[in-house]
Amino acid sequence: MTQQPLRGVTSLHFNQDQSCFCCAMETGVRIYNVEPLMEKGHLDHEQVGSVGLVEMLHRSNLLALVGGGSSPKFSEISVLIWDDAREGKDSKDKLVLEFTFTKPVLAVRMRHDKIVIVLRNRIYVYSFPDSPRKLF
Repeated sequence: MTQQPLRGVTSLHFNQDQSCFCCAMETGVRIYNVEPLMEKGHLDHEQVGSVGLVEMLHRSNLLALVGGGSSPKFSEISVLIWDDAREGKDSKDKLVLEFTFTKPVLAVRMRHDKIVIVLRNRIYVYSFPDSPRKLF
C-alpha cells in the first residue's frame, strides 16, 4: 500500500473584495477565483513546503505566507511576503520581505498601505510595502 500525500487545508482566506480565496495546505498554496470558480494559481510543496497561513493582497501578485503543517519550509514565527511576478526560478528570488517575531504568528491581514500581524499577546501594524516601519 502506498502512502497518500497529505492534502489537508490549514487555512482559507478570501481577499479584500471576496473575488478570490487562498488555501494554505499541507501541499502548498492554491489560489482560486470565485466567479467563475476556477484555480488562478498555485505554489507547490517544493516551492513553499506546507503552509499554515496565506493572505492575498486584493487581486495582486503579493502573498503573505506563514509556515505550518507537517513539513514547513518556512517558520511559524515569520511572515514572508511572496511576489509571484518577480523573475527567478528559486523560491528565494520571490521572497521580498520578512517579518520575524519570537512567538508564532496567528493571523495576517494586508492593505495597500499596511500589514497587520497578530501574535497571541500582541498585534503589530507596519507600513507596507515600501520600506516597512512599525506604526503600532
